[in-house]
Amino acid sequence: MKWMKRRMQRAIAGAMAVLMLLLGIGAPMEAEAAKMPGLNAKVTENNILKILNKYDTDGAYVLKKRIQAGDYVLGWFPAGGRIIDGINTAVHEETHAYSFQRAHWNAYFVGKKKTIHVPVTEIYYSKKMAKSIPSRLRTFRYNTYVAKPTANLASNVEGAYGLLNEFMAYRMGMNTTISLYPYYAAQNAGWDEWRVFMNSCENDKLAYAEFKYYILHYLSYAKKHYPKVYRGILGNRKFCQAYRSLESSFAKLINAYEKDLKKIQKLMKKQGRKMEITEKTIWISTSPYSKVGMGRYTADYNKLQKEIKKSAYASIHKKLVAKGK
Repeated sequence: MKWMKRRMQRAIAGAMAVLMLLLGIGAPMEAEAAKMPGLNAKVTENNILKILNKYDTDGAYVLKKRIQAGDYVLGWFPAGGRIIDGINTAVHEETHAYSFQRAHWNAYFVGKKKTIHVPVTEIYYSKKMAKSIPSRLRTFRYNTYVAKPTANLASNVEGAYGLLNEFMAYRMGMNTTISLYPYYAAQNAGWDEWRVFMNSCENDKLAYAEFKYYILHYLSYAKKHYPKVYRGILGNRKFCQAYRSLESSFAKLINAYEKDLKKIQKLMKKQGRKMEITEKTIWISTSPYSKVGMGRYTADYNKLQKEIKKSAYASIHKKLVAKGK
């Protein structure tokens, strides 16, 4: 009789488990992770969208739109690499494509399927302000986007409107990376995977400070040398709205990343590895006697943030935000 009772109990338990899974109640993390393409899954549009549909609706929205438009999004992923190795770049670059420019207006995707259409006022080429940027603030993106841009690069020929377009794309890339934190955790990511996460965030965090500074410096320079340009952009309410939305959401992503760093440190500890976070480097132990690390852009980030707080820039930022409400 006891064996019949145990069999009945197991049958009931099994039936309840099936019912709970069908209803989506109490499904374990392992089952949830198993539904997702793994960290080493084949790089296909289907697998990419499965991950983004679950964790990053903004990234999924943009990639779906661009795939429908005929873009080959797999071209942004490194040959022989993983989905996590190229997904930030893919979303960044396809956001550029989605937020296209026209002769007299620009489009800025700000998330949640919302695009702000901004009329374009008079501008000057960004490279004209290049020499006025102090050498101590000339980060590795300085030549690419300001001083020595390639022909027809938007950050130059579209002036502040093009600089804001880059700001938007870097924000979207970081949004994707931050949104995928639960994916990394569910997949029990190790140092090799988390390093991709942190490198992406460090890169985008610096871009936040760089392009915010470039936009504010562009307007500060215009105020003195191109007053008509300055008045036109500051008086462009749609530009102010796009700047306000992108800047505030980008800043929140950076705060989220700082919290995620601490969480990653705890996850590494559970895996028996010590992770040290310093201002310049993030270290991970490889044995009781050795460690490897990855660099950070904290010094450049702090310099730019300190510069932005100066009254000339703070005043312009405040005006942009106020007029963007």
